[in-house]
Amino acid sequence: MSAPGWFGVGMEVGFDELYAACRPLVHGDLARGRHALTALLPEAWRRGPRWGLAMIHAMLADLHGRTGDVPGGMQHFHAAVDLGWNDCLTIWSDPGFAALARSPHFAAVYGRVWITPADLEELGWLRAEATAISQELSWIAAENIGRTDHGTTDVFHAPLPTRAPDGAGVLAARMSLAILQRAGLDLVASSDITRISGLIATDAIGGSSYSDWEIWRSAGLADSRAAARRASAQARAFRPTPGLSTTPVPATSLPRNGR
Repeated sequence: MSAPGWFGVGMEVGFDELYAACRPLVHGDLARGRHALTALLPEAWRRGPRWGLAMIHAMLADLHGRTGDVPGGMQHFHAAVDLGWNDCLTIWSDPGFAALARSPHFAAVYGRVWITPADLEELGWLRAEATAISQELSWIAAENIGRTDHGTTDVFHAPLPTRAPDGAGVLAARMSLAILQRAGLDLVASSDITRISGLIATDAIGGSSYSDWEIWRSAGLADSRAAARRASAQARAFRPTPGLSTTPVPATSLPRNGR
């Protein structure tokens, strides 16, 4: 997920720093996430990458809008667009940007958002994949209730696209998806530790209350579900439409369904 530096000072802000700042947002803590992203801004300005800085400004624009600070949100929106951020799907769908649209300055900033049809297609896939991951995590949580074996849960993700995009919006959206993938892995691993620790504690106290057949069946079912998840992730891999235009067009000229 690295990109050439625009500022040339030190090592670029990378995945681990962005993940740490965004992790509260994954768990629904908007206040802590806003504080963490704001604290990371000076480093992103100093070290880059440009698309990462644009990503932080865009996220802060949405967060300020969600909390009613429209002027503050517009400042971040303006900065994000100046840096090349052009994720019009986020502008169209995220509630913070809906709040910013009430600003008299919104149309002027939004009018400078241009995007290629090829980038728009990938942005649509990235958002759909984020939804698929969230659904899968819910299914895994439900499937692991009452699981009696000591095995860990395998999680599979569709690979991130590697095509060269035109704007910073795609790179930011890829990073957002990578953060969600990592958060999901951490969540499943934590759940596994809790489940397995509980089974081990029960075994130590009075021996397992499950038969060998029940444990074997539980492990087999987990393997079968993991294989289905692997196949699903492979089937969801991004496949760009050949010949799709790479010429930017104004986002204001596009229908809101992106087609």
